[in-house]
Amino acid sequence: MLLYLTKLTLILAVALTTYKLLLEDTMAHRFKRYYLLASLVLAIVFPVFTISTTVKINSINQTLVELSEVVINPHTEIKSSSFDWSIVLITIYSIGILITLIRLISEVYKIERLKSRGTVIEFEGMKVVLLAHLSNAFSFRQHIYLPITEELTLSNKILIHERAHVEQRHTLDILFIEILKVVFWFHPLFYYYKTCIALNHEFLADSKSIASKEEANAYLELLLNQTYKQSELNITSSFNFNLTKKRFVMITKENKPVYNISAALLSSTLFVAIGISTINTQAATPSVTTDKSEVYVATDVHARYEGGMSQFTQDFISRFELPESAVLDNQSMVIVQFTVQTDGSLENIQVLRDPLEVGAQVISILETLPKWTPAKHNGEVVASTFTLPIKFKTANHDTP
Repeated sequence: MLLYLTKLTLILAVALTTYKLLLEDTMAHRFKRYYLLASLVLAIVFPVFTISTTVKINSINQTLVELSEVVINPHTEIKSSSFDWSIVLITIYSIGILITLIRLISEVYKIERLKSRGTVIEFEGMKVVLLAHLSNAFSFRQHIYLPITEELTLSNKILIHERAHVEQRHTLDILFIEILKVVFWFHPLFYYYKTCIALNHEFLADSKSIASKEEANAYLELLLNQTYKQSELNITSSFNFNLTKKRFVMITKENKPVYNISAALLSSTLFVAIGISTINTQAATPSVTTDKSEVYVATDVHARYEGGMSQFTQDFISRFELPESAVLDNQSMVIVQFTVQTDGSLENIQVLRDPLEVGAQVISILETLPKWTPAKHNGEVVASTFTLPIKFKTANHDTP
């Protein structure tokens, strides 16, 4: 998961940096819309895929893996199991998803309530909702929400602006990024993506609302009058969204088609080149053949006891009884070797060293413990062999 998030962040960062440096200040608003959406999809999907070659290399399988030693101190009580932080992380992540999902559903519900309270009319092919207590116009899905004091005429630039949002289906983009924010609520780049997407929507709607330079001046004055009005909801396309210098500059900016095309081609080339170079790097990694019938002593992913070695130690100690006749000294160490099969069971248990003559009990305990998670090598589940040292502490070696 950490590797996936690292790749995701890298792709998003590259895409946003390219957008800010090359595209944001251009008049290629339609291209910018699809660039932002496509880069989001690629950033999410690309890290999942891996391309490998068909080159085969024999696996090197020579180094025997030794597990952490089990230390048995007859004079020390068994400690409770260690705390599993993964449960805390999963809980925090689930709570974050729940909160952001409830917030999104709540905003959609508020919009539906506004529609039920207003008067819905058809005007020139537009579905308009007139509301008495609405301070600012906005659109959501196929509906335009207007204060009842707004003029319902085709000369009303606010109405034309919101109609552009509806016709170009900007709500779909907003809902898409909002759903991603639910899943990746902890990732700041998705929030910045939302700002870029929404601001570009305003560029698109503004360009649709202005037919000449003379209209641009009147339009700017209209925007200035909306400065102190707040947007109703985060998931709507509002006329007064982000009244920053960028939006005012974009309205008066001269369109340069050659520059727009050059910026679009260069940004696309850079983004595609990064993707291709990553794929080539993955493709250059040779695949290794794996013999499932072989018992491995070195694997990519080691076999693991449920709860880790600390839990294994506690489970083992809780079942072990040191014979009264046993005499402990500095050499009191039992060494066991066993194989974790592909189903997680232990087989071929052998006692390699047994100065205390407790080998039979050790084998019996290992056979009754829960199954392990088997090892993996080259993506395949394989059997693997381990050695396990069991050390017995004497009284003068107790830990205070």
